[in-house]
Amino acid sequence: MPAAWDASSARAVEEIDARVASDDVLARFHALELTCHDELSPGEPIRSRDEAIGFYRYQPTTHTSCHWLADGGGASLFVHSPRAAFLRLLVMPGVRRRRIGGVLLDQVLRRARELDVQALRGSYTTAAGAAFAAHVGAVAETRDVRSVLDLPAAELPEPRVPNGFRLLTWLGRVPDEHLPAYVDARAAMDDAPVPEDMDLPGWTAETVRASEASLARRQREMRLTVAIDDDGAIGSFTELRVSRGSTLGFTDDTGTVAARRELGLARAVKLESLRRLRTDHSEISVVSTSNAEENAAMRRLNESLGFRVTAVMTSAVLKLAESPNSGAPAA
Repeated sequence: MPAAWDASSARAVEEIDARVASDDVLARFHALELTCHDELSPGEPIRSRDEAIGFYRYQPTTHTSCHWLADGGGASLFVHSPRAAFLRLLVMPGVRRRRIGGVLLDQVLRRARELDVQALRGSYTTAAGAAFAAHVGAVAETRDVRSVLDLPAAELPEPRVPNGFRLLTWLGRVPDEHLPAYVDARAAMDDAPVPEDMDLPGWTAETVRASEASLARRQREMRLTVAIDDDGAIGSFTELRVSRGSTLGFTDDTGTVAARRELGLARAVKLESLRRLRTDHSEISVVSTSNAEENAAMRRLNESLGFRVTAVMTSAVLKLAESPNSGAPAA
């Protein structure tokens, strides 16, 4: 792999093609996750080496993924559109403030500009992360609340479903006959709280199938629970994901079609999803989720189910036209 060299800090940065890199190389990202775990995901089980390797190697083909490693740090760039590009940058606590983060960010910015990225977004949970973001010119814009549920101990009554609806759970793949209805229902997420200028592409049949294929290659079970009416329209949905051998379940998106809100459908699909998960996977001890801080309705629903807050993540945006070409600060 080619390596970039920063003479001022004398640190090599190696770009990694995760699709063909060895397990040992990708395991270095996992080692970074281990040292930063209490900052990233407090209160959650640590994902395994194999699970991390699968995450980096088998990203969905519908977006561009780039990765870099340095001694003591690593970075990933996920580009969905020019204004929906996401940065994950980790530096081991014991070697911070030695310009490792700055050198990695330089490489990310160079590639982001090559890909015509206009806005780069990342998140932090600590004062040190906030200071680094501010130093490079990133501006805080949203906050997400991360919460966890003790699944074995949770009180999960049988869900109540309004007349005309039934609950279905699909594992691994949305049936072909229901795919158009699911794509339509995913448009319910279009009014979820996001930065005004973030043009995250909407879901299509192609992106659904690409996500399913990625999860399957990562040996990660997709569990989609929907409330569907007599005409086959989906009023609400929630997705859980579980990796083989893990004790953690992760709640991905939950959404309710605007015309079907205030019927109790979101509560019904979440209860059904969690109850089925507990029945199917007795090894799962914790379920995690995150919600925009301003999404009061979903946060109240999660709290009523037993989720408790573990961290608040602040998202910050760096406008590339305004960012420096080099000389990012120490991290």
